[in-house]
Amino acid sequence: MPLFGKPKNPEEHRYYLLPGQGRGARKKHRQHILAGLIVGAIAGALVGALLWSMNRR
Repeated sequence: MPLFGKPKNPEEHRYYLLPGQGRGARKKHRQHILAGLIVGAIAGALVGALLWSMNRR
């Protein structure tokens, strides 16, 4: 996956729902994204606090 520009095949990176997966799959997908963002924010805060405490001396 390139860092800049379009991917070679944008159709390959599309999120598809199969028949019968409607609302439940979308809800679970949103929950996974939200959980990832929360975990990332907590991890970033911990690393930032560690760096701050190391540089404070």
